[in-house]
Amino acid sequence: MKEITISLGSNINPIFNLQEASELIIKNFTHIKSSKIYSSKSEGFQGDDFLNQVILCNTELEFEKAIHSLKKIEISMGRKKELKKFSDRLIDLDLLTYGDEILKKNGQEVPHKDIEKYPFVLVPLAEICPEKIHPINKISFKKMLSEKKDFSSKVELV
Repeated sequence: MKEITISLGSNINPIFNLQEASELIIKNFTHIKSSKIYSSKSEGFQGDDFLNQVILCNTELEFEKAIHSLKKIEISMGRKKELKKFSDRLIDLDLLTYGDEILKKNGQEVPHKDIEKYPFVLVPLAEICPEKIHPINKISFKKMLSEKKDFSSKVELV
């Protein structure tokens, strides 16, 4: 059994889409805890604000199967393969952590690089897993957030 964290984001009908994605995730994984919902400005393009959340779950699925399960949820919700990295999103699901493992397979990696890069990922992650240690940096998510001085000011609780 692996403890995993999943990041959810949407800026198209985001309240509805986060709720639907959460329900589908809970059907596919053993739910432990969900963060509060945070709002953040779109990154890398002009668009509506995003709503973001992180969910902590357990799974018996192997890494690739867990990723595949999240992609199936995105497709079932109507997500199309976007051509641009930065664009409006109906739903975006990312596997942030997979136990304490460091993996890179088929273009997917954990821990996800967005943990250190974006406040809308690290803030909710530190909320629900403050003492969990980043497998590469060897510091807790809470400490990682405290070292990113401007991160907390870039997201707002909804």
